[in-house]
Amino acid sequence: MLRSQGQTTVRFWIALLTGKSAALLCRLFRHSGTSLPGVVALKVYPQLLSVLAADYERIVAVTGTNGKTTTANLLAHLLRSSGSSTVNNHEGANMISGVVTALIKDWTMLGERRSQIAVLEVDEGSVGKVFPSVKPDLLVVTNYFRDQLDRYSDLDHNINLLRRILDELPQTLLLLNADDPLVVTAGCDHSVASYYGVASEQKDQTGDCEIREGSLCPDCGAFLAYNYYNYGQLGAYYCPNCTFRRPVPDFLASEIQDDDYLEFILHVCQRKGRNENCSTADTVRLRAQMRGFYNVYNILAAAAAATTLGVSQQTIASSLMEYAPAAGRMEKFIYKGRPCTLNLIKNPTGLNEVLKTLLRGKGEKALVIAINDLAGDGRDVSWLWDAGFEMLDNPSIKMIVCSGRRAGDVGVRLKYAGVPPNKIIIEPECKPSIEGLGEQDAGEYHILASYTSVFNYSKLLRKMGKAVE
Repeated sequence: MLRSQGQTTVRFWIALLTGKSAALLCRLFRHSGTSLPGVVALKVYPQLLSVLAADYERIVAVTGTNGKTTTANLLAHLLRSSGSSTVNNHEGANMISGVVTALIKDWTMLGERRSQIAVLEVDEGSVGKVFPSVKPDLLVVTNYFRDQLDRYSDLDHNINLLRRILDELPQTLLLLNADDPLVVTAGCDHSVASYYGVASEQKDQTGDCEIREGSLCPDCGAFLAYNYYNYGQLGAYYCPNCTFRRPVPDFLASEIQDDDYLEFILHVCQRKGRNENCSTADTVRLRAQMRGFYNVYNILAAAAAATTLGVSQQTIASSLMEYAPAAGRMEKFIYKGRPCTLNLIKNPTGLNEVLKTLLRGKGEKALVIAINDLAGDGRDVSWLWDAGFEMLDNPSIKMIVCSGRRAGDVGVRLKYAGVPPNKIIIEPECKPSIEGLGEQDAGEYHILASYTSVFNYSKLLRKMGKAVE
């Protein structure tokens, strides 16, 4: 129930009723309804989020550029597996209207919440609207990469925004990606922080297609040096001119295997001082039905957050293999008798990691690359020229179907990347692009789609093929 009767204003009840009615209508008309109920409810009562959030026992927020949806959904899954009733915006609607919608759906018409814990994925540009209202107990920050520059202009905007908001949340515990200097910079002024990272035994994955953000030391402005990179700017960095360096992780991943599934050892470190190495560490081997080195960070972040919230290592290890990815996050189907994987792409670094992962697979592959330029995708698609499409000039790639509103732009980019023109098909519409994919005699299919088309592809593949649960 609401903690204070003073909160139960008439406008609150009208907003809750309006939001729940909108959610019901969305279901009746088969609309996704991930944001609309929140939009209408906030019109009635702009303070609704703070009232709803105040009633939960714990609020966990996940923000950053890449991996938010996977990390938040994994964490919610781990919490539920431990017996904690948990609500989260699992479909990735991560602006304030999507957050409000998720909580509205968790509440009954009697003004009672169904869940104990709320795990909220929050868009990195929306933290200023969401965090002051929800006041998260724990905040996980994944990484910062250039993304939707028409909205955010540059990375400094999001980093400085988070730093300003954290000044108002001194009690919030931070769980930061130690391997990303931009994430560490965003949380450097906060007094309560833990870190997660990947062990130094990982191989350097440098290459011409890599995007290195945050190359300057935030303290003195010198160029950062690295002992090794994992991908992008993530790795073991240090400033040769001052004391800024990668923090020693409290949660460490080592002995990583990325074959049919991901496997690594999680070390939960104990130390005497902040910058000392682990004096002792509890270890557990984790395994998940996911692929891609970038997903190591998502699993590690979720496991670290779950451990921080009191979930046992045994529960984490046993429940990870039961996790099913959300739409477009390594979502698996069978289409025309062949495995088909659907992945969201939205920026150069994310696309590069997806391409690396699929190219490690054996046999011939056929792809759909679908790019839109709607508001949810970002109007500016110039990022296509920063991504490593040159990787697709590869004998294992049999055909690439370019789709979406910017199908022609993708085709031109592939041409300049060296992909032979006879391997490129232009088909802007979703269904015909899937049909064109099915005509290719390849061992596996892959669909890489921007945000506003990924859900359409997921729905169509469920009708035209079969989802692998």
